[in-house]
Amino acid sequence: MRTVLKWVLRLLLLLVLVVALGVGYVYWRSAALMAKIYDVKVPDVTIPSDEASIARGKHLVERVSLCTECHDKDLGGKMVSENAAFGHLAATNLTRGRGGIGTRYKDKDFVRALVHGVKRDRHSVLFMPSADYKFTESDLAAIVAYIRSVPPVDRDFPAPSVGPMARALGVAGKFPLFVAEMIDHNTVAFAKATDPANPVSAGDYLISTAGCRGCHRPDFTGGAGPPPGGSNLTPVGIGDWSEADFLRAIREHKRPNGSAIAEEMPRIYGTMSDDDLTKIFAFLKTVPAKGQKTKNQMKG
Repeated sequence: MRTVLKWVLRLLLLLVLVVALGVGYVYWRSAALMAKIYDVKVPDVTIPSDEASIARGKHLVERVSLCTECHDKDLGGKMVSENAAFGHLAATNLTRGRGGIGTRYKDKDFVRALVHGVKRDRHSVLFMPSADYKFTESDLAAIVAYIRSVPPVDRDFPAPSVGPMARALGVAGKFPLFVAEMIDHNTVAFAKATDPANPVSAGDYLISTAGCRGCHRPDFTGGAGPPPGGSNLTPVGIGDWSEADFLRAIREHKRPNGSAIAEEMPRIYGTMSDDDLTKIFAFLKTVPAKGQKTKNQMKG
């Protein structure tokens, strides 16, 4: 019996040591990534000031790219995480008000953050999925133009405090915490302009500007993003859906069979126009069948 207890104690001590080493590595690696300097080549983008461009930027920010989901409707920012596991993380105040970056950031700084996921101080932005979005040069310029146009908002936030779960998932590449580390800075490029009259190509571009591939993966087989992960959007997952089914799913979070779509799928996507959603569906109908239904899809 004493021999058994001795081995059990040794195994427990070994387990504690392994856990301690794992936690130590996560904190060391996450600290290194937060301190890492990124020297990137920022493309020269001319930021317009005409009303049409600003209106286009407003549409993208509010109805497609959904920047307001984290940065709030007034772009003054808000807390997006307030718990011990993930930490205390706030989306930046983008305006010229107190606590905002609008007076400090030049146009080039906004472009750097959107394209490379790198802040003005050359560190990675935190918890901003720049890697999932791809814009044409004119659309990115329109977004910056709109950000420049919004009224100043006075809103301060405490310095970010990153929790152990966010650190671990960030180090593992399962959570967009260290965004700059997820981007190949040598190959970043603007999206090519598409024909808005072609619903398939327009839908493909809308998916790029809405960041859908971040959770549904580039091949749309799903499984990425916050648990339970994005659904399979190929014919394997939604092959028998009608256009009306797709719009209802986005707007009401209900599949055709009545099962609920996980709340991790932002409901704000339901604010997209019918025209944009039908174009996205038109593109998805051209995607080859691949993979299998995700666990959450199979529940329905």
